[in-house]
Amino acid sequence: MSDAPDAALATRRIKERALGLGFEAVTVTSVAPLEAVRHFEAWLAAGRHGEMAYLAEPEHRERRANPERLLRDLRSVVCVALCHPPERDAALDARVGRIARYAGGEDYHRIMRERLRTLERFVEDEALPGSRALWYADTGAILERGWAERAGLGWIGKHSGLLSQTLGSWFLLGEMLVNRELVADPPLEREHCGTCGRCLEACPTRAIVAPYQVDARRCISYLTIEHKGTIAPELRPLIGDWIFGCDVCQEVCPWNRFAPPAREARLHARSLEGWSLEKFLELDEPTFAEVFAQSPIRRAQRDGFLRNVCIALGNRAEAGAVPALVRALESDPSPLVRGHAAWALGEIGRRLTAESAECSVEEIVARLAQAAGDTDDSVRGEVLQALAQLE
Repeated sequence: MSDAPDAALATRRIKERALGLGFEAVTVTSVAPLEAVRHFEAWLAAGRHGEMAYLAEPEHRERRANPERLLRDLRSVVCVALCHPPERDAALDARVGRIARYAGGEDYHRIMRERLRTLERFVEDEALPGSRALWYADTGAILERGWAERAGLGWIGKHSGLLSQTLGSWFLLGEMLVNRELVADPPLEREHCGTCGRCLEACPTRAIVAPYQVDARRCISYLTIEHKGTIAPELRPLIGDWIFGCDVCQEVCPWNRFAPPAREARLHARSLEGWSLEKFLELDEPTFAEVFAQSPIRRAQRDGFLRNVCIALGNRAEAGAVPALVRALESDPSPLVRGHAAWALGEIGRRLTAESAECSVEEIVARLAQAAGDTDDSVRGEVLQALAQLE
């Protein structure tokens, strides 16, 4: 065990270095059982993790419950926060649909990796020579929000995200496990959501089933990123024009009035010049990989992303999207995309007015009828359902 003065000096140096690397906040906690483990296990038991089966694997659960499995003789956890932009680009949203703020720019994993590796080397070589450190940033089996809450970085809000009185919630988390004792910061004495329930009320799909409890199976972020198959028809209208992730519960949170601007330019949203929702439907696998090479959007994969695009176009219900959706219905190699294109055409046809000069319901019906012979059962089912609502 390090004596107090040495631990205090090392703690101060680590914090100074972290802030110098561009992190907006850094706090420290000692290692002890986390209450978050119990909540996580209850969440898994309720099946609210959906298709993210890896979360329930015994090895992953053991590591989350016992972080000493990650780093032998673990004594301290350093928690850092990196802010991403709190503002939206309305013109960009109108053109390409809505993308969660954290995903608008370069993949945050890359940015966090660079900074945390530098901090890791500083800890091992300078602040605590001979020590062992191990960094994480949404990259392993660790309860990030639980440790950050324990370290006093913030509190768990009713939407289950971490909130800070000075940063709001527009920030990313990273952790540094260290096998030496550091001076721990106290956790907050209480949470600061009070009687506010705006996030529960605003969630389009009612995924926040109770305060501090989120059912991923209904969450737009989960549906547009982690879920790989068909999205349930009853949930599609609720997704709106979100094509990757969702920010609604954070947008309505009063604490985000205090969110500072992001200093890291690489996290600011790209313009995606020349692209639109309709043009996205032209993406083949190589082009998708090229356009989103350094973006978190890669995680949705090409077929999942275009599925989301179809849903957004269906919910916008603009006649001008019909040609792009027809091409996707007729020629996209993915049954997932073809099926959701059929649904979108049905939604547009259902809400098409007689005054529309761009296309008619009869034209949409004719295109759908031609696709009724699709070789895939799921696509034929989507086509028939779309036709039924246009009769």
